[in-house]
Amino acid sequence: MKKVLIALLVLTACGTSVFAGGEWKKDGSVMLGMGMPGGDVGKTVDSGMAFGLDYDGYKINDNWSVAGAFIYTSSPKKSATLVDYTLSTWGLTPYAKYSKEVDLGGKKCNVYGAAGIGYYSVSFKEEGTGVLAGLTSDATDTKFGFNLGGGIMYPIADKMQLGLDLRYHMVASNLSYFVPAVKFTYSF
Repeated sequence: MKKVLIALLVLTACGTSVFAGGEWKKDGSVMLGMGMPGGDVGKTVDSGMAFGLDYDGYKINDNWSVAGAFIYTSSPKKSATLVDYTLSTWGLTPYAKYSKEVDLGGKKCNVYGAAGIGYYSVSFKEEGTGVLAGLTSDATDTKFGFNLGGGIMYPIADKMQLGLDLRYHMVASNLSYFVPAVKFTYSF
């Protein structure tokens, strides 16, 4: 419970920071991609689905903004000798974002980089098969970590953009994951 309260305080502080000359943005995004685990855990489980919601919150100036995201990843069941493994994670990730407009084929695209912290929940499950059928082991843990990434957004309509988002999440010393995702943004 203490970790949840700390995470909420961090998100609140990042989301309500006041900077001179800034403005609130109203950009909401949906991301769909692949979560590719790394570290020791990456040797045990396969890549799986990743889903995210992103809010590009406070614009400090023309290039810098403060934002936040929710990300969920789920790896499919991977079978090893007598054991099946599954992994899922979710994270709340406030981050700072630097973006720059570039001309790409006559349209103004946004290229950006991002770095931030994260509060992650990791669930790992082992299920016995064959002679070990019926034996299961579940573990859930919460960790603070960080994320780095970037991407490009291409305008497709007046208030809509489509692009590619790449993120690296370091959750623990034995778990990291890389998430390439397609991102759809709508400006309210």
